[in-house]
Amino acid sequence: MTEYDRVDRSGHNCLLKGLGETAEKGSKTEELARAAVLPIIERYGLKLWDVCFEKEGAMWYLRILVDKDGGIDSDECEEISAPINAAMDKQDFIKNVDILEVGSPGLTKKLRLPEHFRACTGERVRVTKRDKKGKEFSIYGTLNAYDEAGGTITLEENGEYTVLTLAECVKVNSDLF
Repeated sequence: MTEYDRVDRSGHNCLLKGLGETAEKGSKTEELARAAVLPIIERYGLKLWDVCFEKEGAMWYLRILVDKDGGIDSDECEEISAPINAAMDKQDFIKNVDILEVGSPGLTKKLRLPEHFRACTGERVRVTKRDKKGKEFSIYGTLNAYDEAGGTITLEENGEYTVLTLAECVKVNSDLF
């Protein structure tokens, strides 16, 4: 492992080192939350984009991100928040959550799961990497291919192809331009 037990593709330190079984606990929380909210989200005709249990400062956030073709608006987020909140109140793990957020993944959504990369194949993405001195820089292109087994993505820009390992990427986001 690196200096962190788990770092999500956004670069957020989801579960910091030194918290013992927190990495497993966090993954378990995400898994349990996903199972609890998926039927609700599907009932509303929406798609579950992601569930992430993240620590920011002293607070633990459980983020439920929902989407649909064409995007989701704030009214739809508000409408689905009440049943999701009710479902979360019944879960044992909720005692570990300081803030529950239900929202959209946004226009430049984070790609961190295999289904994200598959869904965004053929779309423009922005990949953030670090140079040898630790300075971040971005690479833009069309997500041409995703190889789950190899842990790589292929970007195409002006007829040129670049293969990147996901391990070398700080974050990958969909891009507007």
